[in-house]
Amino acid sequence: MPDNLLTPITSVILREQDNLALIFPVNIAKKPTFEMYFFRVARRYPLHMTYDSELNVMAAGEIKDYTFMGESALGTEPDVLTIWEERPFRMLHFAFGIRPSEIWLYRSIPADVQCTGWGYKTPTKVGDKRDYIQGYMSPYDNPTITTETMLYHKLSINIGLKNDAGRALRPSLRLLGAGYDTIQITDENFINAMLAGIKPVRPITVGSLRHFTFSVPEAWQKPTLVDADVVAKLMSRK
Repeated sequence: MPDNLLTPITSVILREQDNLALIFPVNIAKKPTFEMYFFRVARRYPLHMTYDSELNVMAAGEIKDYTFMGESALGTEPDVLTIWEERPFRMLHFAFGIRPSEIWLYRSIPADVQCTGWGYKTPTKVGDKRDYIQGYMSPYDNPTITTETMLYHKLSINIGLKNDAGRALRPSLRLLGAGYDTIQITDENFINAMLAGIKPVRPITVGSLRHFTFSVPEAWQKPTLVDADVVAKLMSRK
């Protein structure tokens, strides 16, 4: 895993035949446990979309509350990041590029769970001075893993924006990454080999540190239940 949050997203996009593990928290109290789903990338195609003139000019200090990413504007149907039921093994892996640097980006994944790295019980609101990603942290021309996002059918995202400049600005957003068609890995021996570091696998956490009740497609087979030590060892490998 990259040590630097400013690592370009293009450095961590998976290749065809790469293995990945999605990690979901089940219990984060005294004895943390996690469910893990393992997949192999069968096909990959670039994921690229820009929002430039589609976004309205924002006045100084203006905020745009959490909403989905529409095809022609924020909050306008259809949601371009929806993965339909007919594609239970399709995944979208991407990052947000932000311009200009005075624009703050907020995310909620799932759409009703605000992303946070803090321990506040009160969910983050757009405009709060926490849990935002400033433009320079994931620039438009070179999006970084600061905004790394993984979506699948039954997992959605909303975003919010704030203009922190003392003048009116038009924000621009760029989504850069890849779409994957995957095959679920269910062989226990192969899974154990990945957990032991014998076979390579890229672990990816879903959402943020705020606990949420997650749903997965019905077509996915049962997960592997692991404890915090297993996850820690897996995440520590380069």
